[in-house]
Amino acid sequence: MVSSLQQDACYRPLGLVVTGEAQWWLPTLETIIGPQLLKPVQVDSDRELLDVVRSGNADAAVLDDAAQWSVDVLKLLRMIRRLDSELPVVVVTERRDRRLLADALRLTAFSVVVKPLALEELLRQIQRMMARIDRTLRRGQ
Repeated sequence: MVSSLQQDACYRPLGLVVTGEAQWWLPTLETIIGPQLLKPVQVDSDRELLDVVRSGNADAAVLDDAAQWSVDVLKLLRMIRRLDSELPVVVVTERRDRRLLADALRLTAFSVVVKPLALEELLRQIQRMMARIDRTLRRGQ
């Protein structure tokens, strides 16, 4: 499958923006998924994240609510939605309350994952986001 994707002139790796705990898994993700399919983008601030989304270099994002930024994860998700209403965003949180889940889903978060973030769960979420993007692109052709 990878070789067929590499031959496709329209193909480019998934630009995945990662924050917080998910950044720990980047070297492993790059090894498992490979640079042909995944282009991780690390950001160090909410402003940097919004710049990446605004530029169109983000195809999906994993947002950790523990990031020590100037805005909380839900406000950041609202800001992302103003820039890109369809960007798949996984919210990673320590909180287990229904209000966070309801608010994140109302803002059309792709999913909400409760910490600790296991590699297998992160891979599952990335695979699901890639499949959704693939379906969307196929419908658009």
